[in-house]
Amino acid sequence: MSNVVFFQPKVELTAEQNLSDFIAHCQNNLTLYEDQGGFSVNRWRYNCGRKEHTMVFSRYREKGSSNYSDDPMDEPFLSFAKSYVRYRQSERQVTSIGDKTAILRTLHDALINIHGEANILLIDGLVQTEVYDLFNKRFPKSPKLFRFGGQLVLLYEFLIAKGIAQTLPQWSNPWRRPQAKAERTDKESQKWQMERCPSQHQMLSLADCFAKAETPQDRYWSSVLSLLMFAPGRAGELAFLTVDSLHEEEGRLGVRWYGEKGFQDSLKWVPRHLEMTVREAFARLLKIGAPARKAAKFAHDNPGKFYRHEGCITPDDFPENKEMNALEFAHAMNFTSATIQRMKEKYAKFDTQGPWNVLNAHQSKWLQKLRSEGATYANLAEYVVSQYKKEEWPNLPKIGRPVWESLLLIRENEFHAEFEPKGFSWLIPDVNRLNDQLSQRPMKNTIPTIFQRVGIKDEDGSEISMTSHQLRVWLSTCAERGGMDSWKLAQWAGRANINDNRHYDLRTQDEREEQTMSLLGIEKRPTPLEALKHRLPVSYEDLGLDRIGIADVTEYGMCTHDYAMSPCTKGGECMTCKEHVCIKGMPKTLSRIKQLEEMVESQLTKAQKDAKNGDFGADRWETHLGWKLSHIRTQRLRMEDKNIPDGALLWIPKSHDPSPIERSLQQRGFQTENTSESKLKAAPTTHDDKTVKYLLGIPDA
Repeated sequence: MSNVVFFQPKVELTAEQNLSDFIAHCQNNLTLYEDQGGFSVNRWRYNCGRKEHTMVFSRYREKGSSNYSDDPMDEPFLSFAKSYVRYRQSERQVTSIGDKTAILRTLHDALINIHGEANILLIDGLVQTEVYDLFNKRFPKSPKLFRFGGQLVLLYEFLIAKGIAQTLPQWSNPWRRPQAKAERTDKESQKWQMERCPSQHQMLSLADCFAKAETPQDRYWSSVLSLLMFAPGRAGELAFLTVDSLHEEEGRLGVRWYGEKGFQDSLKWVPRHLEMTVREAFARLLKIGAPARKAAKFAHDNPGKFYRHEGCITPDDFPENKEMNALEFAHAMNFTSATIQRMKEKYAKFDTQGPWNVLNAHQSKWLQKLRSEGATYANLAEYVVSQYKKEEWPNLPKIGRPVWESLLLIRENEFHAEFEPKGFSWLIPDVNRLNDQLSQRPMKNTIPTIFQRVGIKDEDGSEISMTSHQLRVWLSTCAERGGMDSWKLAQWAGRANINDNRHYDLRTQDEREEQTMSLLGIEKRPTPLEALKHRLPVSYEDLGLDRIGIADVTEYGMCTHDYAMSPCTKGGECMTCKEHVCIKGMPKTLSRIKQLEEMVESQLTKAQKDAKNGDFGADRWETHLGWKLSHIRTQRLRMEDKNIPDGALLWIPKSHDPSPIERSLQQRGFQTENTSESKLKAAPTTHDDKTVKYLLGIPDA
């Protein structure tokens, strides 16, 4: 949070003084959860979307215990626990707050077991060992232990950094990270893997929903879902898309994307076949969200004024501070036509209080407050901003763009079956509302999914049910099946840690075994092309060089330069380098060479035109680019030659790329041979042996 004042310990103070100052800082300077009672209560709540997370500062209670009373922690540990939670949550409110309260309860009990009192100043190595034993006893072999260990590391480092326990021994997480559920082989995990990855039919059904969508509701949600299908993004990241997120560069279409979990800004390229779909999705969302964007911008640009939407019935010159009657108020707030009809019936009976009583039955608390302050447009404007603005108003969180530029912005009740959209409102739907479109939830009023509204069922006739995160899983799994490089997959999916790919690899066991057997079935050393297709390293020996080491993969083939000896002097001119080899059949190489050929050819055409015009230096560029293009075109023709088998190693002649020493010797009349031993044959010349040694860099004996 931007208004947090961080606590800075003083090295000259004792641990007792730093602890006292830290607690005082959290009590007096931080205000989070103060509206719930602050330090005077032992229970705080954090509402995240539809779910409420509770923080209870109580002792540990065995699971299934009949004692449901919240026995609070002992002082002075209780004050420290509340201070630590408030401080951490003020930095950033997280839903994993239960892990912090769990380690605080265990640390509280460990202090009592070792020292007889719950005082954080008494923490030492014995207490750390007791905490470890208590967690193993309370959560035996639980996958939660790794998370608890991570929170303990943060807590211990915090105590040291803040001068509360400077002599505390260094402690590392003793519990191993649990194996990814996507990699486990037990029956429960295998069942989860089968259900987690959507089928081809289910994914194609989403495409059918986009094509068949007719109502604004279906057009909106199918467009939102299509933005999760061209690349494996997280549903929560959709909230950061803006109206100008589409990006075009050199004939390619991309989407400016803000990735969560530390990945931040990136550009996700759209596959060619999905470009029209993404453009149409943007167009639909721009049209549907236009009224909400207009309302949000008006609220920001006109503080104290109420947005006069189409539902308002007052005259255009109606003053902002003039009291409205009940009917005018109901139209301004977009109450239902049935409610307004009942109000008109009251008016027909000359009952002046009756229409207000009809409204009180719907929204009694906030309506009574508004009536006490005055049912004016000015008060309504203040209510609207307080109701719909977020913490970083008027900007979207993390990206700093105005909320009215959000691509997903809609009005409250935009697609409600009974209520009219509130013309003065704006909001961004959360992930829960998106998931409501994909699967029915156990709610009192069941919301039909987009599949049910469009009339699409699963292959076995049942209802289709999935989550938005499963789209990300399906795309990642398909990328693994297609052999995408792990680093590229992590970048494509917006993962800061490449090791997280394994959590989304839900290929079946048969698929994994088939890939393994294809490797084990190789009876002899694989060729360079076979090694590349199986994502195996290619050695110098595989490329015909008598040298130990592994070649580097380039855009156009393999590089055999020894970087341990010297850096590359070519500056990316791989196609004219004798240390670079193209391998026929290497995936994507031919298309990249063709693209490079087109670029160089266009440069050559320009140089030839400039040379004819007599531009200084253009003739040099004409010679250079012509020489370069001839090598690129030759390699392209060799790659396309049907008489050359796949896997052939295509080098350029070494005589076409002489070293600086060879050029110097040749200019002085010497003949050179490009052999592996770099032998030199001297021709009749006036140069003596001393000159030759100088050119070769050999010291004179």
